[in-house]
Amino acid sequence: MEYRRLVAVYDRLDATSSTIEKTDILADSFADAGELLPELTQLARGHLFASWESDELGVSSSLTARAIADTTGVDDDRIDEWWRETGDLGDAAAAAVEARPQTTLVSETLDVRDVYTTLRGLAAYEGTGSQTRRTDAIAELLADAEPNEARYIVRTIVGAMRLGVGEGTVRDAVATAFLDGSEAAIRDVERAYEVTNDFRTVGETARERGAAGLDDLSVELFRPIKAMLAQKAETVSDALDATERPLLEYKYDGMRVKIHVRGETVRVFTRRLEDVTAQFPDVVRAVDDELTTQSAIIEAEVVAYDSETGDPTPFQKLSKRIKRTNEIEQLAAEYPVTVHAFDLLYHDGQSLIDAPLSERLTCLEELVGQSGQTVVRATHRRPTSGDDAASFYADALEAGQEGVIVKNLNAAYQPGSRVGYMLKVKPTMEPLDLVVVRAKWSEGRKSDWLGRLRLACWDVERQELREVGRLFSGLTDAQLREITAKLEPLIQSVDGRTARLRPEVVIEVEYEEIQESTTYDSGYALRFPRFGGFRDDLGPEDADRFERVERLYEDQWTH
Repeated sequence: MEYRRLVAVYDRLDATSSTIEKTDILADSFADAGELLPELTQLARGHLFASWESDELGVSSSLTARAIADTTGVDDDRIDEWWRETGDLGDAAAAAVEARPQTTLVSETLDVRDVYTTLRGLAAYEGTGSQTRRTDAIAELLADAEPNEARYIVRTIVGAMRLGVGEGTVRDAVATAFLDGSEAAIRDVERAYEVTNDFRTVGETARERGAAGLDDLSVELFRPIKAMLAQKAETVSDALDATERPLLEYKYDGMRVKIHVRGETVRVFTRRLEDVTAQFPDVVRAVDDELTTQSAIIEAEVVAYDSETGDPTPFQKLSKRIKRTNEIEQLAAEYPVTVHAFDLLYHDGQSLIDAPLSERLTCLEELVGQSGQTVVRATHRRPTSGDDAASFYADALEAGQEGVIVKNLNAAYQPGSRVGYMLKVKPTMEPLDLVVVRAKWSEGRKSDWLGRLRLACWDVERQELREVGRLFSGLTDAQLREITAKLEPLIQSVDGRTARLRPEVVIEVEYEEIQESTTYDSGYALRFPRFGGFRDDLGPEDADRFERVERLYEDQWTH
């Protein structure tokens, strides 16, 4: 399939704001895709990998701009100017290809599979010269590209397709293309995606085996699924009232993980589905030493503790381990952890996600005994009264934890959804987890560092990020260096000294209060925000919601 045919689909998607029309366009494309269906289900959103695969291409926007200049011969400054004018490096690439001098009369016609394979391959380059190899590979694609093809190649690389196609659109398109498009069909596709996190598998299964085939898809070892998310309750009493058969557990300030075990093979995945097995060899050793099972998927919270006092340490210290590729054992000794197990999703070849929580916990408690040194059962209680629950909540806060989770013992496991099966209770003026959407280069001796961070929460109803303030003071030189290293690869456009970013980085933000404001499109502003650290375990979809900001604002005057 020629890449220009896919580009025509992209243009049709771009030309309509109607979700129904976008679904129909994709459904037609999927139905005609043939053997390229797996690739198209990914490329529809500009994705090259399933959500659980490593997706670090190692290509920044500036490196991509360099490749555009190399292949077109257009001056760097001119490309930067187009980039600033449009706010879209893809548009700048199209303009550069349009403006390039004619250097050859012969070029290859781009093929969808070749583009897909070449771009996926960027992630595999390692060692000396890897950046040059990446630039060369991108330049070779652009050398054969027409302007509009260049636009979408670059947008795919930088992760900014701007087509308004999300998971829900792809889900509905698969249901329309290969089932009957009904609500029941959409639910079948949704469930299949929840247990696979891979539209390649879901699309092919729907086409080849229909709804029955989708129903057969289930949890697999070493293919992580999304975490079930908790809704917020304002008080323990509210949470108990809303829960049919309540169980209380500590809400730990740690890293939520799923630990996959098969024989002697152990792998650890974060709630963002990232494989951090190499970063946590102590967890792997503990699971291997303390548990006896042929196969399991255990959900747990990994919490760092002070080796001398036994007190829990803030997540920010544990987070130092998540991205590290060196000095791993040294950090493991410096920040030892306990694994607080709280759910069992798979055991001895059998998925348990459709079983009630009570049944899952019975299996978990047979697997995770109370005598473990590192892997232990999360602290929990079946409350006998409201006072008993309130006492447990107070104990959690006294122990240095964030609060409590209230779970329904009758509930199945629902990956990735806030369905009311569990509720979290935390102190009201807690820190917020917010997405960094813009940053500005500092001044004076700090002019090479990005600071002055614009922060945003996610508005579910409007399906967009809304700014709630900026953070620009109290940052140390070391923090500014780290912030710059994380944000520079995410730059999508530059206006003067302000960079608009691909919204991927989430930080914890402390503040004194929330005020009404006309400065930010949320209508609110954080007063005296302070940097609490990076939340490398969270993606933008996990950031705090706009409705939560609204509720916290109201709570300031009622508590």
